[in-house]
Amino acid sequence: MVANLPTFLKRCKLRKERLKLRASVDGIAPPKAQGRCMTMRRIFWWAMLSGVLTIATNLSAQSSLEVPLSFRPFQNPDEAILLSLGGVVDSLSSRPPKGYRAPSGVSLPHFFALSLESGTLVGMVAKSSPSAKDPDRLWLDWNGDKNFTGDEKLMGTAQRKGNERFVVFGPVKHPFGDGQLEGLFILHDGDHLHLLPTGYYEGEVTLGERKVKIGIADTNLNGKLGDRTGGMEQEGDALLVDFDGDGTFGSPADLALGAVESLEAEVYYLTALTQMPDGNFYRLKVAEDGSRLWLTREDLPTGKVRMACERFLLGLTGEGGVLLVRGRDSEATLPVGSYQVFWVVMGKAHGQGKIWRAMLIFARKSARLRVAAEKITDLPFGPPFKLNLSAEPSGREWNFSLTLEDKAGNELTGVSTPDGKRPPEPTLTITDAQGKVIKTEKFHYG
Repeated sequence: MVANLPTFLKRCKLRKERLKLRASVDGIAPPKAQGRCMTMRRIFWWAMLSGVLTIATNLSAQSSLEVPLSFRPFQNPDEAILLSLGGVVDSLSSRPPKGYRAPSGVSLPHFFALSLESGTLVGMVAKSSPSAKDPDRLWLDWNGDKNFTGDEKLMGTAQRKGNERFVVFGPVKHPFGDGQLEGLFILHDGDHLHLLPTGYYEGEVTLGERKVKIGIADTNLNGKLGDRTGGMEQEGDALLVDFDGDGTFGSPADLALGAVESLEAEVYYLTALTQMPDGNFYRLKVAEDGSRLWLTREDLPTGKVRMACERFLLGLTGEGGVLLVRGRDSEATLPVGSYQVFWVVMGKAHGQGKIWRAMLIFARKSARLRVAAEKITDLPFGPPFKLNLSAEPSGREWNFSLTLEDKAGNELTGVSTPDGKRPPEPTLTITDAQGKVIKTEKFHYG
């Protein structure tokens, strides 16, 4: 069911919180944690999309709310990647595509191919000198002649944020295919490249007694706003909604966690049916030029689902396609029907009300449930959690592993602190029969 999932692991920071420890008589040899950009939202969404068979088209017609939109340019690489859900992305390869080769004298060339609606754009990055930290020159084969010429070269600007490295090329506007391609090329951590829109469109709508900031980004860079998610080859555009009312889309923690993992999920793909901050479900239509959008409320029969945690975010598919639903005070409201659950983010307040998060992806087999009108359905997964310790001999060494499982035995994909970081690594203590400590070692993420 999730056959295409490995294709997108290269795009994502798959932070599976499986703790491992290697211990031997001579000491500890912990494996290093492996991190990849972007965030887990690609995994979440593509797991869901692989289960979508149909999109309902018989939604009832209601009066619409019209929302004027205005353009806002992105302020930094992090914001561009987050608010456009990574845009169009490919990992770099030292092997050129068939028929291509690097120009003579180029230092450490690497190649990429970006799949766009108007065709595949092949490019190359290289270093201006062997001592450069990351590739800071970009060539784009705009005319498809399989040659990289001087007039197709761009100079990049290097930026850093913490341990992350960015090289920004553009903004670029150039004829491609049947139209104009306008965007930013951002090399991230030296191993993959994003093609992103230069900004997004935002407006404000009143829902009930609250004004809600809302926006849209041209994630697939086809120059037309309003594309909905509808299948494995159709990701659609990014919908931005200020659920927490702080006046922004996302937060510093979202940049560390990823848009979906933030519980509010203020940035996600445009779907056929969308839950808004007032709890109701709406159909959205967007003008292709990004000048405005329309919201139409759908009065559907609903039921509730219940989980033993304060807050949660469900990623599901049903008869109406992909749906994102938020739960508070242990309950969430859904339209009546049958669903497949592909992932869930769970949150619990600790200390000063700050939220810890746990993530669970049903990568092998989705959970199924049915929501009945005016009834509450208990979800078959979620808290309480159980910590498992396993030990395996390997010659003179023992390998110890810690895993965290939910009540149904599903292994949690990750846990994060309120600031988006991993929890501190726990310590393994080995004692003899009399309780004397023989060895203590920290676990390491791996």
